[in-house]
Amino acid sequence: MLFVLGLCSTFLCSCKKQEKITTDCFSDVTTVRQIINKPATIRMQPNGNFFIIEQGTIDTKLNPCNLPADFQIDNLNVTLSGNVKFTILNGTFACCTENFVVTKISR
Repeated sequence: MLFVLGLCSTFLCSCKKQEKITTDCFSDVTTVRQIINKPATIRMQPNGNFFIIEQGTIDTKLNPCNLPADFQIDNLNVTLSGNVKFTILNGTFACCTENFVVTKISR
């Protein structure tokens, strides 16, 4: 019986892919807000780069600098935590794309 319970817990834990990330690739840029355990969707651009859409947003894209390869799948639903960084594009504040550092991500 103990073996069966151990096997079941191992199976359940292996179903949910989770990764904690420590790299802060925008370390010299001010954090403007934090996202904690929010549902989101990974999307692929035509050029092969990936961006993230937070659930409940309309036109804001997160530009992750450290998205793990295991999560680089178009239309993948995830739960996400991380730091949104102050973003300037072409000399002006970016309205619709924000640089993002992933600290935790799971399927």
